[in-house]
Amino acid sequence: MKLQPARLLRAAMLLGVVGLIVKLFTTGEMVKYMSPSLDPLTAATGVILAVMGMMELVDSREPGSTHAAGHEHGHESSGFEQALTYLLVLAPLVLGLAVTPRALGSSALSGEHMTSLLLAFPSTSMPAVPVAQPIPSRPISDVPELLAYLRRSGESGVGQRVHAAGLVVRNDTLDGNEFALLRYSIVHCVADAIPVGLLVVTPGDPGLQSDGWVEVDGVLAIRQREGDRLVSIVADRVVLAEEPVNPYLPPIF
Repeated sequence: MKLQPARLLRAAMLLGVVGLIVKLFTTGEMVKYMSPSLDPLTAATGVILAVMGMMELVDSREPGSTHAAGHEHGHESSGFEQALTYLLVLAPLVLGLAVTPRALGSSALSGEHMTSLLLAFPSTSMPAVPVAQPIPSRPISDVPELLAYLRRSGESGVGQRVHAAGLVVRNDTLDGNEFALLRYSIVHCVADAIPVGLLVVTPGDPGLQSDGWVEVDGVLAIRQREGDRLVSIVADRVVLAEEPVNPYLPPIF
C-alpha cells in the first residue's frame, strides 16, 4: 500500500471548501455572499463535496502496482498545470477562511455616480384615480417595505413617516445637508447586486463619512433635481448603526 499525494491534496481541498461552507453558515456570514434562498442548495453542495473528499481519502491508498504507479505518473507529468490549478483553488479558499467578509460598499459602484442611481418618481404623473390609498398604521419600516409601499401608492405616499437603514454615500454633487442612503439588492449572490439609492435631507450637515451604516427617521418627500423627482426622506433623526446581519435587499423587480 502506498499513499498518493495528488489524491491527498485533492481531498484536502475538497474538505477545505466544506470547512469554509460550515464556517460561513455557523458565523452567519453566508449572507454576505449568497441569498438566503440558496442556503439549502449551498448546504447540499457542502454534503456532496464532503463525500467526494472522503472518497479521495479512501482512494489515496491503493496497491503500489506498476500499472497504478505508471498511471499516476502520467497524470502528474504536467506538474505546472496541476500546480496552477491547485493554486487557483487554494487562494480563494485560504482567503475565505482567513478574511471576515463585509457588505458591498460605495466602491462596488465601479465609478458610477451615486446621484444617477437615486430612486425617482416618474417624470410624468399619471391621471389621478379616485381610489383611497393605503395609509400605514405605523411608520414604514426599512427600505424593502418602503419600496413595496411606493409601488402601491406612488407619490400619494409623500408625507408618510419612514424608518430606513443603509450606507452613507456623499459626493460633491450633493448639498452639505444631503447624502445618499445606499443599499444593494441581490437575486442570487453579490455578483448580481443592484444598487438602490434614496436621497436623505437633514436640517444641517450631519458630519457623516461615506460607507458608514446609519438609521434614518423622517418623512417621505419629493426633491426636484435636474428635472428628476427624487424619492427623498426629510430626516429628523440620523444615528450611526451597526451593519445588519443581512445587509442586502431581496429582489426589487
